[in-house]
Amino acid sequence: MRPLQRFFSVSVMAMVGIVSQAQVSVSLEGRVYSKNGDVSATHVLNTTSNRATITTTDGFFDIEVQLNDTLVFSAVQFKKKEIVVTTAILGSKLLVVPLEEVLTQLEEVVVTPYSLTGDMSRDLNRVPVGSVITSQSLGLENRKARRKPEGVGETLRLNKYLDLASGYDTVTFKPKISHNLKLVRMYDDLSGKTKDLKKYATLEKEVGQIDEIRLFFTDFVFMNTLKIPEHKINDFLNYCMIDADFKELANAGDMASLYKLMSQKSLVYRKNNGLD
Repeated sequence: MRPLQRFFSVSVMAMVGIVSQAQVSVSLEGRVYSKNGDVSATHVLNTTSNRATITTTDGFFDIEVQLNDTLVFSAVQFKKKEIVVTTAILGSKLLVVPLEEVLTQLEEVVVTPYSLTGDMSRDLNRVPVGSVITSQSLGLENRKARRKPEGVGETLRLNKYLDLASGYDTVTFKPKISHNLKLVRMYDDLSGKTKDLKKYATLEKEVGQIDEIRLFFTDFVFMNTLKIPEHKINDFLNYCMIDADFKELANAGDMASLYKLMSQKSLVYRKNNGLD
């Protein structure tokens, strides 16, 4: 066989192999989520192959896909979202899809008991008009006469430790002014307790975020997808929390980006801890 013919045949075989590999169906696992909504029973439709499924109560789904297939995620309370399956998605172990809520508002409907014609001269004779009821017609006290003066009942912050409060004496109907000295805050700052409290508040917030992240992805994802042992999950998340980018994503609640970052960090964590 000539060299040119051999090169051509090898190239054709390689192209056939690539095309056949691209057409292989794989089972894609993923999860949809929303910050404020219920994602259970969200429809996941592969419009290319006409295959469909719905998510579980936690938003997980599993669907057969091929390269360049189009997935459509839809639910009544969310905006429709389309994702084209790429090589990166096929290579990922879990596809995390954020959904955006849509507000459905009904137009205002006004129902009246009268069949009005639009002719004011005719409609005025058809609609009964009763007497106007006021506090005076009912023999009640006019409360507007006891309205407090302007500026009374306000608090003015003079500095970090002192507020100036204006009150109103309901017996004498005279304004009164008092100051509010925040001795507790002053003592905390002078003793250093404020700095400790801020430190503890930060740690408490991080612990809460770690619990939320672990609850969102479930231990199954950490153990079977990221290959983190169950007793090491919290330690792994604490390791991730050292990263400023990870903290920023956690504060923003961006679970899709969090998962991508955790996938990268899990490789380093497993290597450093001899888990591979």
